Amino acid sequence: MRKLRFIFLTIIIAFVLLAAEIILIRSVSEYEPKLSVVFARTKIPEGTLIKSGMLEEKKISAGAVHKQSVRNPDEIIGKVTRVEIEEGEMILNTKLIESGEMEELSSIDEKSRLFTVEFNPDQANGWRLKAGQYVDIIYIPKGVYELPGGTGMSGIKRIRNVKIAAIIDNNGNLVRDLNRTSLPRYISFEVNDSLDEFLAYAKDNGRLEVSVIPFKDY
Repeated sequence: MRKLRFIFLTIIIAFVLLAAEIILIRSVSEYEPKLSVVFARTKIPEGTLIKSGMLEEKKISAGAVHKQSVRNPDEIIGKVTRVEIEEGEMILNTKLIESGEMEELSSIDEKSRLFTVEFNPDQANGWRLKAGQYVDIIYIPKGVYELPGGTGMSGIKRIRNVKIAAIIDNNGNLVRDLNRTSLPRYISFEVNDSLDEFLAYAKDNGRLEVSVIPFKDY
């Protein structure tokens, strides 16, 4: 009888330990560390010098942290917003620029404006582009097809002689060096009213390519 009680007690203890282990494993697997990230405390207009009062830190799950997010507010105080940042928005390095660089970009023709396009590395880095170059932008719409008789492709549009105002890397900094110590990711074009409307449409309705004759180093 005592032996049966011992066996029964052993089985109960084993079940309790197994249940505790299952609960522990589930709680650990569902745990995700939280990281401190910088957000906009208020709406920050384009071209605004960043000050500490505009920023706040929040802890969010690691999976929700963008790779270009800002982790330390001191890193961006004194920089300038490239675009408008909404209240409560996670601040990304790509939306900021050094104050001195903003002065360079403000030197474009007063009748023109800047329009920035994100390119894949093979597009932006395949040619040795630099600010001040004139390039052709080729728009390839979705669902493009070849015209009868091999006379061309339907819907493709070429915009000629568009000036590059700036080339920007993944961290939101201007790319100046020709040796490409940083990879270009965004190209800012100097455009007029009608062209910026077309490029805004083209970004969501097809693909943009840059055609250029590479400049020579002397």
